[in-house]
Amino acid sequence: MRNVTFPDPPNPEIAQANQPDQIAQEALSARAVPLKTYTAQQTVQASGGMPVTARLYVKSSESMDEVPPESVTLTITSPPYWNAIDYDRHAEDPTESYRTRRYSKGFGDYESYLDWVSKIFASTLEKTRPGGYLAVVVGTVLLDGVAYPVPFDLVSRLQRVGWLFHQDIVWHKSTAGVKRAGVFIQYPYPGYYHPNIMPEYILIFRKPGDPIFRAVGREHKESARYEVGALFTKEIANNVWHIAPVPPRTIDHPCPFPEEIPYRLVQLYTYPGDTVLDPFLGSGQTTKVAFALGRNAIGYDVVDRYVEYSWKRLNEPLAIRPSQLVAEFKHIPLEAPIGYDGRPSRGKTRHGSGLSARTKPGERSGGER
Repeated sequence: MRNVTFPDPPNPEIAQANQPDQIAQEALSARAVPLKTYTAQQTVQASGGMPVTARLYVKSSESMDEVPPESVTLTITSPPYWNAIDYDRHAEDPTESYRTRRYSKGFGDYESYLDWVSKIFASTLEKTRPGGYLAVVVGTVLLDGVAYPVPFDLVSRLQRVGWLFHQDIVWHKSTAGVKRAGVFIQYPYPGYYHPNIMPEYILIFRKPGDPIFRAVGREHKESARYEVGALFTKEIANNVWHIAPVPPRTIDHPCPFPEEIPYRLVQLYTYPGDTVLDPFLGSGQTTKVAFALGRNAIGYDVVDRYVEYSWKRLNEPLAIRPSQLVAEFKHIPLEAPIGYDGRPSRGKTRHGSGLSARTKPGERSGGER
């Protein structure tokens, strides 16, 4: 049984990219036939010695005819940012500024964007086996000072197309985020407050059907046993995950999520030999991790350069950081606690005693003398 806690780098035998000789212009326009198909294969002991395959398509995921119905156990993906990223500009020249995209240049208005994403996830539902899962990494979007609640709107849209909302995980970026609180620091008055946006959401959905473990034999189930240690009990067991983003310019894509996200999800929601899909492939974080962990991997992207880059990365070692972040909490003195009468509060707190009861004579709250 392969130890997948920190696996060795995979060593797949990678096949050459296959290009169709001719593709009708009508098919290209409809995104019905992939421009290219990149494949790789390896044999992993954890999957019972059976080979697993990675298949990456230069094609829109609006049509995923290459994927058999009810064959996918888990989809991990992050839809394109609605207005924040100009993917075309980055694909042409990664050194250019790519954080300039507006809604009108990308997916139309907000409702059109939600319709488009919902259509792809409806197709994903058809490809998912009963009881299978979908994990969507998505965050709130800002435009001209207006916050658009993309995660919350997506939940209702995906429920409408047939997904069951399973649970939500908050990805706390810890070391990065959208800085907005500076205005309140300059103008510390009511109405000026806008918090820094530190999280994105990992929304977990499930396709109706029996739980996937009911169809798994004991030996195969044991091959996927998760090693429950300190990282799990202090971090992964909670629905707030503290994971630093990928450092800028380390991956040739404008917005990759860290490998820790698919690394955890693949082990928590799939068994070796299962199939993992990413309909918005990008830099290939999902397919790289899934393939290394002995799962079949399928990815779609319309940008050839990104698909080829993802294919080459299948043979790279995983970039799981050996030291993971865990939240630690400490008490900070409440500054100038004020009661309703305008005087410092000395009443009982919800914990049973007021500030005066918790301080020693001659000692200020918070331990300052």
